[in-house]
Amino acid sequence: MRRGFSLIEVMIAIVILAVGVLALAGTAGAVTKMIGRGSRMGGSSVVAEDEMESLRTGICKTFGGNTTGSQSATATNGKYSLSWTVTASGWLRSVNLTVAYANGRSTRTDRYETMISCVIK
Repeated sequence: MRRGFSLIEVMIAIVILAVGVLALAGTAGAVTKMIGRGSRMGGSSVVAEDEMESLRTGICKTFGGNTTGSQSATATNGKYSLSWTVTASGWLRSVNLTVAYANGRSTRTDRYETMISCVIK
């Protein structure tokens, strides 16, 4: 009686192992892309939050009190391009902020909106 594995069994085991290793290698590339995309989206949120806070602290002074009108501007923060429009209607300010950034071969645009009350308590 012989002990051990036959050549066919070893070859089948190598093929199965190779398929598993190739599947792992393929998903590693996709995971790396997703991590990069998530990092850029998170950066977009941070830049938008900073800009919203900056606008929130000064927007009531810019427009004065109970007024109407709108104001637009653009800026660049590192690899992010920002543009925003503030529309005043009475004591309320509507802020629309757009953040654009490179996402692989294309440009992704994230849009953020908020309302700011300028009523002094």
